[in-house]
Order: sequence, then structure tokens, then C-alpha cells
Amino acid sequence: MSLSNFERYQRIAWAYDLLDLPFEYGRYRKIRPLLFRGLSGRILEAGIGTGRNFPFYPPGSEVVGIDLSPAMLARAERRRSMAATKVELLQMDVTRLSFSDRSFDAAVATFLFCTLPDELQVAGMRELGRVVKPEASFDAWNTVAQAAGFAAR
Repeated sequence: MSLSNFERYQRIAWAYDLLDLPFEYGRYRKIRPLLFRGLSGRILEAGIGTGRNFPFYPPGSEVVGIDLSPAMLARAERRRSMAATKVELLQMDVTRLSFSDRSFDAAVATFLFCTLPDELQVAGMRELGRVVKPEASFDAWNTVAQAAGFAAR
């Protein structure tokens, strides 16, 4: 029996940060600040997970973080005080965003698209493209499995 992404993250949310710890401090922690460099205004973080990016949000910005999993959002809520700016957390599917067109100055997604099934990737990208302003920045950081190991894309 195969679990859906929703079921999987609901099940592992309590241990997600522990499972990810070697990667976080071995590699990811050095890269996270780069994702937010130069961003300002209203920022959408799609797939906010447990809130690992909170310490790197630009001061003075306003961040809306979405995730499909209530369990992951609950973990993020515990980290909210680490953010240097206002953060709103919402349960939402990236393929069906309830935001108005062009309502964000930037969008960021870390490890979201590498977890979405192939058939949902285009829909998620379209939705993010719809809600960011034409001059907005959209930064995605993902890993993909390859025959020889893992590669960033």
C-alpha cells in the first residue's frame, strides 16, 4: 500500500527535523540564506514544512507560508518566534492556491517540487506563477534522485 504525500507527511512530521538533521547541518543550512537574499515585500513560501527557513526571512517582509500537511504546519508554528518578520501559516495545496493574481512580491519553495508527483508539478508551477507579480522572483530549491545519487536542480 502506497501512502499519499499528505499521509506521509502527516505520519512523519513529528520526526522530520531529526531525520533531516545530517543534511540540514551538512549542506542546507549554508544555502538557505541565499534563497532570501534580495527579497522583500510580501513573500509566499510554498511547502513551508516545519519552518526551517524562518531565521532567514528578510526583516520587514511579510511571509505567508503554506503546506498541505496540518502536522507539518503545527511543527512550523513552534518555530514561528525564530522569524524576524510576520509569518502567517495556512493549510493549502500549491496546485490550488486561494490567493488573488499577482498578490506576492516573491515566492520560494524549498524541497516542494521534488516531493510532488510528476502530474502535479506543472499545476503547482502555474499557480505560483499566477500569484506572483510579473517582476517577482520565484526561487525553488529541490533535489532529485538520479541513478548515480542525488543532484540539485
